[in-house]
This record gives sequence, C-alpha cells and structure tokens, in this order.
Amino acid sequence: MVIPVWDAYAGTGLLEALASVESQAVPVELIVVDNASEVELPPLRDVELVRLDVRSSTGAARNAALERLRTPYVVFLDADDLLVEGALTALIEGLDVAEHRSAYVLSILDGVTGKRHRSPRRFAGTLCRLPRLFALANTVWSLLPTQGCTIMRVDDVRVSGGYGDDDHGEDWVLGTSLAFRGNVSFDRRPGLVYRHRDDSPGERALSGAVLLENASAVRTRVREDPAIPRWVEAGLPLIAVAQWCAARIAHPLFRSCRSLLTSGRRAR
Repeated sequence: MVIPVWDAYAGTGLLEALASVESQAVPVELIVVDNASEVELPPLRDVELVRLDVRSSTGAARNAALERLRTPYVVFLDADDLLVEGALTALIEGLDVAEHRSAYVLSILDGVTGKRHRSPRRFAGTLCRLPRLFALANTVWSLLPTQGCTIMRVDDVRVSGGYGDDDHGEDWVLGTSLAFRGNVSFDRRPGLVYRHRDDSPGERALSGAVLLENASAVRTRVREDPAIPRWVEAGLPLIAVAQWCAARIAHPLFRSCRSLLTSGRRAR
C-alpha cells in the first residue's frame, strides 16, 4: 500500500486514511511518501516513510515507492480517501484467482452522498469482457481508475514505467499499460470512499487543452511500452483523432447534459 502526502493532506485526513488501512483483515506493507511537505507529518507507526527533497508530481511521488515494495501486489491510496472494510481482502482475492489479470477494480462510494461514484464507469465492467477492445478504448478515454479501488501487480507497474510524471492524467498513462498487459476485471462491491476536498485533483474540471495534454502522454506511453502491440502504435494517428473528439466534443456535451439533469432534479 502506497500513500503520497503533502501539505494539507498531512493532517487528520491522512490519519483517517491510515486507520482505514489498519482496520483491514490482511497484513499490509505500508509506505507513505512525504512529497516535500511544508506541513510536518504527524507521528506514524508501522509505516515506512519515503521523503522526497523536492516537491514532485503526484505520479512521480507514487513511483518513488515502487523500488521499496516487497509485496507482489500494490494498492495506491490517496491521503484523503478511505478503504471500505474488507476491501483489501476482496482485491487480493480478485487478483489471486486469475494469473492473466493485470488489475482488479472495486466500486467507489461518494463520500458526501454515500451513493456509487460515477467512476469507474458502469459500462467499463461490460467492455472489459473484450480485453483488447477495452484496452483500445482506454487509449481514447480513461476507463481504469488506479487509486484506492484497484489492485495491481508490482512487476507490471514497474516494468511499464509506472504512473505518468504529472499531477493530472498520470493514472490514465499507467492504466493504458495495465490494460494491454492483461485482463482488467471490475467488481460492483464498494472498495473506496472518495472524500471531496476543494483542492482534490478530482474536483477540478479539466479543460479541453489539459485533457489533450493527458492524451498526448498516453500516446507517448503507447510508443514506449514494449508490452503494447505495435499495431496500436501504428494506429496512433487515428487514436489521436478519437482523443480530440472525446476531449473537445463528447466530454463537453456529456458535462452539459449532466448539468441539465442535475438542475432538473434540484428544480423538482
């Protein structure tokens, strides 16, 4: 288990996240990455602490723990989220039963409403039954969340290059590698409570320009990861067009429709 932390994340939220890990019914090797935090971390017990001298991107902070891991599987948890009771047992069992699986994903609960979060998308659980199609679709739009609700094989994460070196879209880059390295399976059982913060990366609506920047990083990973078939690399021009359509047309349209539906429900 790896938890990067810095500044405002170094307080009560971190301790609550750690408590949710400690309450799991399985032994855990826990690594906390101090990403050059300007706020002193609270005293931590039974934790291996990795300190970075210079503030790094979220992706680089997670990657800093990779060589310290001595377990075959890894879960990356954000410091402001909570594991659901029994989540690690379910995740480990999900990866144990199939050697060809590269990732096993549980559902996410919204910390405010208690309802299922929109990520992972419901259709992803159906699409993953066609592994190559799922992997290809994931190059166009991120379908595989990798924080907290997902367990991965450490060797796969290391060899693929880990997370992207960025604060946004870094998980999409890793998810692309994992989707081509083996089957991805989704489970409807809840595994993570996503807690909203104004400064949480997931709370910021990304602009089309940022989405396209993330998409470019995905295409770079396709070129660099030897586990991704060369026919995918050959199709990168078409993938780039599909990414542009998703970022500039489909995403704004989807957000507008969701906003109208939300407004309609409030009006009732």
